[in-house]
Amino acid sequence: MTKRQELDLFIERIDDYIESKYILADTKIVPVLKAIATSETLLALFKNCLADFDYEQAKKKYLVKSPYLSDDKGEFVLPQSSRDLLAFTFSFLLDVDSKRINLSDFISKYFYEDGSFAAGYSAFITSMIKPFRNAVKTLMEGVLDGKLEDPIKAVMQEERRKEREREEEQIRLQQEKELSLKAYGANVKEIREMLRLDKQNILSSKMNENAKNEMYLIIDMLVETLTSEDKDAISYAFTAYKFMVKAHPIFFFGKLKKIEDLVKGVLDAI
Repeated sequence: MTKRQELDLFIERIDDYIESKYILADTKIVPVLKAIATSETLLALFKNCLADFDYEQAKKKYLVKSPYLSDDKGEFVLPQSSRDLLAFTFSFLLDVDSKRINLSDFISKYFYEDGSFAAGYSAFITSMIKPFRNAVKTLMEGVLDGKLEDPIKAVMQEERRKEREREEEQIRLQQEKELSLKAYGANVKEIREMLRLDKQNILSSKMNENAKNEMYLIIDMLVETLTSEDKDAISYAFTAYKFMVKAHPIFFFGKLKKIEDLVKGVLDAI
């Protein structure tokens, strides 16, 4: 199917659900979920929305106690972002389909309308399902018109980004392991922590951004050279750091001698 056909099928199925009576509600959810499952684009769209989405926390945020009704009654708060609306409602539909949520009990608690179940069901459709349907339609039409990024490409890019992060984390852990085996590993870790605090002090200062960036560069250079086992590079980087500290003593008060001793320990151990 084309993206347009995938969207049309979804709209057809969810409109059928919206127009159905409560007695058929459970059975009408299945075609909606199938329309999503058979659409590569819709699946990618929901995968994007569900990334880093905390469903349990969302339930506390969007299903709240009613200030006007008895303690056992609540109300649904419509998510302000389309991302949260799609992720929350999709997760909810899955829960209903898998029987983790009893739809009748849910409506009675969060869409109570003067004891009328029919009115409660209508409020549920109007307040939760219709906004969900319209948000999916709007986002998918944005994709079709080229106004929004294709969610399939977005998923692929996100997966590549996460893979790069995993690889970088593995490299970092391996470097940390190797460093811990070296005699001067403790010195390097202590210097790094002190330099990290230096950068925090610089960040909170009122200096202009160019000056801050120049100081970050000097600090980062020293951090990078510490594990290079290149004595000349370490000495050069520390000399640059030392002149920076002397030029801005207020940010680095009392640290220079300590770092100098630690750097000497590194150089002596190489």
